[in-house]
Amino acid sequence: MTVTKLFLIGNFTAPSTWVALMIAFILSYIAIRLKFGKQPASRFGDAIFYIIIIWKLSVIITDFKIVIKAPFALLYFNGGTFGFILGLAIVAFKMWVDWRKGRIDKDMFVVLFIGAVSVQAVFQVMMVLLNEGSLIARVGTAVIFLGLLFFIWKNSHSSGSHIVQLSLLFIAAHVFVASIQPKGLMNPPLLVTLLIGLFFTVLFVKGPTFEQTDGGK
Repeated sequence: MTVTKLFLIGNFTAPSTWVALMIAFILSYIAIRLKFGKQPASRFGDAIFYIIIIWKLSVIITDFKIVIKAPFALLYFNGGTFGFILGLAIVAFKMWVDWRKGRIDKDMFVVLFIGAVSVQAVFQVMMVLLNEGSLIARVGTAVIFLGLLFFIWKNSHSSGSHIVQLSLLFIAAHVFVASIQPKGLMNPPLLVTLLIGLFFTVLFVKGPTFEQTDGGK
């Protein structure tokens, strides 16, 4: 959805994307904690934390001159789409390394996938609620992402054996939604979905090599 509103939070003026993303992170973390317990929620929370930190600090790369002249710019700016993708890439790489070293198991990856889908789905619904736009785009976005969210959570216990299909469904659903939104297929959230979906698809294609460890340790 297109950003049409800004929100004043203290002394900060935040676009609706920031507000929607923070709400998506918080609600998804709470849902993971209630459904799967403390340890999976902790790992999911760590992933969120690292993505946010890298996203914020990446402004050093994207706007180095501004940060040098005004260090407090770190509080007000972020690395944009580049920074968020960089955060995702680094967290994904760390997850891959943890898997190779036996510190994370298949079940934990399933929880992380469900968490990622939840964040994107809640984010999209919040963008519908926080911004203005055409009725078709708003209703279509909300219905499809809520339906996807309900389907994946309903099948969370069996999603380990169907993670590849669910990843492709995740991508397909967002491609369809993007096609009815104002920016079409050229929008950052769709790129995020593609990267997440492809990461879990490739990872679970190698499913037989997963080592079932005790609690992902």
